Amino acid sequence: MKIVVCKDYEEVSRVMAEKVVRLIQEKPNLVFCLPAGNSPIGMYRYLVKMYEEGKVDFSQIRTFDMDEYVGLAPDDPHSFIYFMHKHFMDHVNINMENVDYPKADALDLDAECRRYAQAILDAGGLDIAITSIGDDGHIAFNEPDDFLLPRTHVVKMDEATRKQNAKAFADCPKGMPTHAITTGMEEHMKTKHYYVVCSGSHKAALLKKLFETEKLDPHFPVSWLRMHPNVELIIDEEAAAGIPQEVLDECR
Repeated sequence: MKIVVCKDYEEVSRVMAEKVVRLIQEKPNLVFCLPAGNSPIGMYRYLVKMYEEGKVDFSQIRTFDMDEYVGLAPDDPHSFIYFMHKHFMDHVNINMENVDYPKADALDLDAECRRYAQAILDAGGLDIAITSIGDDGHIAFNEPDDFLLPRTHVVKMDEATRKQNAKAFADCPKGMPTHAITTGMEEHMKTKHYYVVCSGSHKAALLKKLFETEKLDPHFPVSWLRMHPNVELIIDEEAAAGIPQEVLDECR
């Protein structure tokens, strides 16, 4: 595991975008698992800027969204695919034929999960995935449990997760969904280049726990990344405050 400590969120976003661009330059048809939420917005802003400056071509990449709220149509402003269009896809030269995402309003969600998992396999697996860490230690929507599922599946979100994300649904009459579709742990663990982005002091305790946890704990899903062969943490100084200095030195 490698750790890159940046000054602040802005630098985290820039460094992460530069790493994405470098990988696309090495492999123009990169398979990219796209994250949603507040953490990657700055990265997307830099990716759009770098595209406008002619530094990157997105026309050959293939994308899969990391997760989606159950019941939301693609044109729902609260959906993650809507988020992707707003912050990224509508501003660069992505070929929409290469864009896939969980159809969370499907009548048969189990069949949709199987379709999505197979599509990832057919694409040769994920080349890059980027995630943050949920307040309960989840990655994507793989919530703490007695066991973690390997491939794309429907999950009931923990109350901690719903509380963390509730602000985004403040204007939604129906409130926040109770379930989500998420990529599974096997899909994450087989990703060739895996990144965790965190910023702010509220993430320090989670990162401290990550490096204190010696076992792979399904009740702390991010701990499984300790077994990943190529994972890199891009974090700011506040988030890194809980990591022992000897760990930072070892992982630089």
